Amino acid sequence: MKIINKISDFIELRCQISKKIALVPTMGSIHEGHISLVETAKKHGDTVVATIFVNPIQFNNTEDYISYPKNFDKDVANLEKNGVDILFCPSLSEVYPDGFDTTVRVNYLSDCLEGKYRKGHMEGVATIVTKLFNIIAPDYVIFGEKDYQQLLLIKSFVKDLNIPVKIIQSKTVRDKEGLAISSRNIKLASNERLFACEIIKSLNKGFEKIISGQKNSEEIINFIREYLSSFDSIKIEYISIRNPYDFEIINEIKEEFVILIAAFVGEVRLIDNVIFLGKNE
Repeated sequence: MKIINKISDFIELRCQISKKIALVPTMGSIHEGHISLVETAKKHGDTVVATIFVNPIQFNNTEDYISYPKNFDKDVANLEKNGVDILFCPSLSEVYPDGFDTTVRVNYLSDCLEGKYRKGHMEGVATIVTKLFNIIAPDYVIFGEKDYQQLLLIKSFVKDLNIPVKIIQSKTVRDKEGLAISSRNIKLASNERLFACEIIKSLNKGFEKIISGQKNSEEIINFIREYLSSFDSIKIEYISIRNPYDFEIINEIKEEFVILIAAFVGEVRLIDNVIFLGKNE
């Protein structure tokens, strides 16, 4: 696996690559979810590029940024073992040099849910991903469905800005208890992990009610909220039912929907969702 730190070095190498590139952007702390994205990338591209860059401008909390899990040597070994061809891991000053003053913003998706509760987060994501697309020029990019609003955000600006990349979305990877794999899970105490698993249980119970015929979003949201209210360690930030394509709020559920949640378990903020598409893709 080739490791590159400089933007100029990557651009020089990119000019020599004629094969299809599949990109897996990460912030490090590589886990099973990332490896699943790598496996998907290998199915689409001839050359798999991964990135590691903990992006400060997508954190609305400085302490959260500082404490974000990091283990570079372990990450490198994990990515190499699983077939990544090139790792791009630039420094902070390489990505955001003195005088950097540009932000990419998708208006609606930057203001609701994650954008509302994490000020500047969605703009930070859009800006760094746009930079990576410009530097790496991938043919494919792989994103997981766990960060569903982020996925739609990226799809939106790729379409609006005519960026020539195909976005491949990958199913959320879960542990045996159903907890969505996340770099933040290592911050959970053992008893908190048990409470965290109740989040997906609540979404699945809400999903079952919808499939059984309950179509009023407010009633489903109240049901999920009431279910989780019995766990003192869980503090709900938001629950929302949205159209899975344009992210508009759904009041009366008809066919396709996504139920989204953000909640704190102790001091750890977790997000999750359940998606239902027409063909349950």
